[in-house]
Amino acid sequence: DNNGGERGIRPAVLIRKNSYGNGSERGAQTQAVMMTIMRTLKMREHNPVQICVDALKSYVRSGKLPPLPTKITANG
Repeated sequence: DNNGGERGIRPAVLIRKNSYGNGSERGAQTQAVMMTIMRTLKMREHNPVQICVDALKSYVRSGKLPPLPTKITANG
């Protein structure tokens, strides 16, 4: 059953559809990277938008992007 995989890519497909596709190969690659980051952060139970905002602020200050945070669980 591939239903889980299809559900996983659905948000990216809907974004691409609603924005009338990617205008270039570079745009497609950028979207793929951003969707991977967003899905990873969601799976790690973080707020993806806030993490991206914080990462961009850090980049502006230091010129370096911080690593993605790891999953925080109740049992460590």
